Amino acid sequence: MTRTIPVLGRLTPYRLGALACVAVLSASSLAVLYHVLDVVGGLDYFWPVLAGALLLAAVAQAARPRVALGVGSLLLVAGFGVYVATAPESYTAALTAARVAEDVLAFLTGYSVFQMVNVTVWALAMVPAPAFLTWYFALRERYAAAVGVAGLALAFFVLTGDSGTVGTLVGVLAGAGAVGLGTLDRYGATREQLEALAVAAALMTVAPAVVTAVPGGSAAPIVPGSDTAPTGSIVSAGERVGVGGAIELSPRVQFVVESDVSTYWRVAVYDRYTGNGWVRTGDGGTLAGPPGASTTITQTVTAKRPLSAMPAAAEPVSVSGVDYSVTSGGNPVPASGLTANESYRVVSEHPRTSPGLLANAGTDYPESVTERYRQVPDTTGEGVSALAERVTANASTPYAKARAVESWLEANKNYSLAGAGADGNLVQHFLLDAEQGYCVHFASAMVVLLREEGVPARFVTGYTAGQHVGNDTHVVRGLDSHAWVEVYFPDVGWVRFDPTPADPREQAEQARLEDARERNESGVDAAGSEPTTTTTATTDPDPDPGDGRTTTATTAATATNGSGAVGATPTLPPGYERPGAGTATASDGGLPSLPEPRVLALWGVLLGGVLVGLRRLGVFSRAYRAVWLRWLPRGDPARTVDGAYARVEYVLGRRRRPRRDGETVREYLRAIDAPDAARRIAALRERARYRGDVTSADAAAARDQLRELVGENGRP
Repeated sequence: MTRTIPVLGRLTPYRLGALACVAVLSASSLAVLYHVLDVVGGLDYFWPVLAGALLLAAVAQAARPRVALGVGSLLLVAGFGVYVATAPESYTAALTAARVAEDVLAFLTGYSVFQMVNVTVWALAMVPAPAFLTWYFALRERYAAAVGVAGLALAFFVLTGDSGTVGTLVGVLAGAGAVGLGTLDRYGATREQLEALAVAAALMTVAPAVVTAVPGGSAAPIVPGSDTAPTGSIVSAGERVGVGGAIELSPRVQFVVESDVSTYWRVAVYDRYTGNGWVRTGDGGTLAGPPGASTTITQTVTAKRPLSAMPAAAEPVSVSGVDYSVTSGGNPVPASGLTANESYRVVSEHPRTSPGLLANAGTDYPESVTERYRQVPDTTGEGVSALAERVTANASTPYAKARAVESWLEANKNYSLAGAGADGNLVQHFLLDAEQGYCVHFASAMVVLLREEGVPARFVTGYTAGQHVGNDTHVVRGLDSHAWVEVYFPDVGWVRFDPTPADPREQAEQARLEDARERNESGVDAAGSEPTTTTTATTDPDPDPGDGRTTTATTAATATNGSGAVGATPTLPPGYERPGAGTATASDGGLPSLPEPRVLALWGVLLGGVLVGLRRLGVFSRAYRAVWLRWLPRGDPARTVDGAYARVEYVLGRRRRPRRDGETVREYLRAIDAPDAARRIAALRERARYRGDVTSADAAAARDQLRELVGENGRP
């Protein structure tokens, strides 16, 4: 017997619903690849590749499933082959079966695809096979197989941490819907089965907010604005860092540095901007100094609490005292974390620069720099590109452009810990819509604007100098955590720029420290940083020609106030609130924006399931009856009396028994020994029906008798 291949010949409502659910599930994983290609480039190829896979799925309907699986496997192998052929030579040289197994394990335990160097080719190579197999099975009405293929693709991105909570949940619900509707289409559906499916979907919507078992992700509420805002400190040695949302920085001491130079202590650098955060690509690097002249800085760093990072002045060239590895950005990371009071020694070579040297550095960038540090997502928008062109209109060199962007951000954006948040591209929102932000916003915006102008730049996190307490000692707290920009100059190296307005940032830090001391919070002082200490500031070895300002350490306060500045307690800057006064939130003065469509869809599924569940429990019918019993139609007296008797029978049917077929009203009332109120209403109804002479007074009497009957024994 030959099986009929349906393709699109039989389109019932349930089949259309099942196909729509398959489309949503498939789109949940394809959306990750689309986002990757938007970030790194390659969107022009995405749609043709996807269209080709879908066309192949339609053409292959006559083929047996085994043949289709073979075609899908060939597409996957061919894609991997293209990726390997175009990968950096260092990767292909080390390519072994063990290396492939290690890479697969890394992906399955939270290694983001954004960290891949050759991710453009990889993303395009991953489009055809899942799309082909998903729609081959879906068009043959094998929904379980289609959901299995698309679900595996989505699960992969969940494990890498690249599929967000909302996108994942939408995909899961769509997969369940495809199987459920497909089954109902095949065997027929009743209203009860559809209601059960709606309730199950609602339960699945709630589940992720309660339980999570994903190595690369975590459960989160399905609410708008749930972004990746950092808390306590913006510093992490992790591979990814988020942008956006309000923060409150910790006043606790993180570490103490012994160094004769006061400078910024770098922790991590990031090269790939994803639209809502930063990712560090590559797996590892080496410690190396700048290509040009440098000044040697020796530091001894002592952790005052457990740390997962190793702060150091740029550029670290040697480390001793702890086991460590080196990130692809050239920063040391402790092998197993630092414990409290554990120390290490770092020697750094700080680039020696001057405004004249940077202005004449030219644009002869190494290929490794241009490939990695000039990327901007395609969806950043023409508005940001136009702004970059306008801000740098009078700048003829990369150095002049960096100075122009830095100055423009300082002058046109306000500093606030209640930083801007957005559902889309956060830098675009900060530059074009928001009025305020903190260092992460300022630094991210400067990097993107410079990259729009072709200037290599990168996002950096770490700490400002901290509090200088004498004897070349610096006390660094969580509130000193900071983000800034490094711009590359040929034959010089990476040079620091800081577009965040200094005065309001320092006011926020000092206000938070003073507040912590007043509240006697623990761990806010160390190594003689208490308020009675009086010291002087030291300067950066390089006057930081990036912004033209001398960078000083945050000084300890004089004995007058101990806040880090002479005089009264600093005024709280915009967006700062003392602990306990409420949580700061981003606000640009406008009305709150609606959640993105996916969030609205999830709330719709949840609401639909709740409504169906309430209906199945009889909540709506009971509520309706409660109102119906106590509300009688007004106007025509006969209509009012007739409505009153209908309610009498309902009440008596629940308290005694319903009236039987063929049983007259008088027989029924006599058989159940009905109350007098019920008999009087029945008599009025009989008059209204057979004599038609009931009056408004009779209608009022019927209402009174009904109230007496309903209230006689409480609820009916």
